[in-house]
Amino acid sequence: MHTLLKQEWMKAVKQNRFYVWALIAFILPIIVLTTLVPADQQLVGYYSLGGAGIVVAIAASVISALTFTQEFNYGTIRPLLSRQYSRLEIFVSKIIMIVFEYILVLTSAVLGTLAGRLIFQMINGSTGTSIDWQPFLFNQVMDVIMTLFFFAIVLLVSNLVKSTAAAVSIGIVLSVATSIIAAITTFLVQFWEPLRWNPLTVEAFLSQFNGRQVQNEYMMNFFGTDVWVVWAVYIFYLVVLYLFTYLIFQRRSV
Repeated sequence: MHTLLKQEWMKAVKQNRFYVWALIAFILPIIVLTTLVPADQQLVGYYSLGGAGIVVAIAASVISALTFTQEFNYGTIRPLLSRQYSRLEIFVSKIIMIVFEYILVLTSAVLGTLAGRLIFQMINGSTGTSIDWQPFLFNQVMDVIMTLFFFAIVLLVSNLVKSTAAAVSIGIVLSVATSIIAAITTFLVQFWEPLRWNPLTVEAFLSQFNGRQVQNEYMMNFFGTDVWVVWAVYIFYLVVLYLFTYLIFQRRSV
C-alpha cells in the first residue's frame, strides 16, 4: 500500500498538478482580504476563506474526477493491474490520496486567509479582525467530513463515464447541483415525510452542524430523532456510495 500511495502522489504532482490549486487557494484570499474586503466585512471574509472556498470546491471536483478517468484514458491502469495489487488496494489508495490532496488545498486556503488577515492588520489595524478560532477550525473539519459525500458522488459518476472532460464537467456541475437538489427535496418533505431521509437532505443538514444546542434541537425536530442517528445514516450512505463505486470500478474494462 505504501508503494501505491507513493505512486498516486507522483501522479497527483505530475499529472493532476494539484499544487496549482493549492497555490491559487493561498494567493486569492491574500489579494481579496487586503484589497477588496472592508474592515467591517473582514470576519465574513475569513469564514469564506477570502473567496478561496469556491477554488477549493472546484479543486475537489477536478481532482476527484481526474484521479480515476486519467488512469483509464492514459492506459496506466493496465501495468498497474499487472502487478501484485488488487483493484481494492488501488481503489483505496486513490481515495486516500484524493482526500489528502483536498486537505492540502483546503489548508493552503486557510493559511492564505490567515496571511491576508495578518497583512490587513499590519496596514489597517486589528479592528474587526478577531476570529473565534473554535468554530472557525470546526468549520474546516466539517468541510472535509461533508466533502466525503461529494467525493463519493463524483467518483461514482467518473467511473461510469469514459471521458475525462465529461467527468470534470459533471463534477463541477454536481458541486452546484447537489445543494440545489437538496433544497428541493427538503421542500418536498412537507408532502412526503420519508423523503427527509434522502441522502442529499441528510448531507445538507449535517453540513450546517456546529455542535451547538440550537442546531441540534433543530435537526432533532426535523428528523424526529437524536442527532447521532442522523450521523449514523450519513455514514451508512457514505459506505453504500463508496461500495457501489468500487463495484463499478472493479468491473470496469481496461
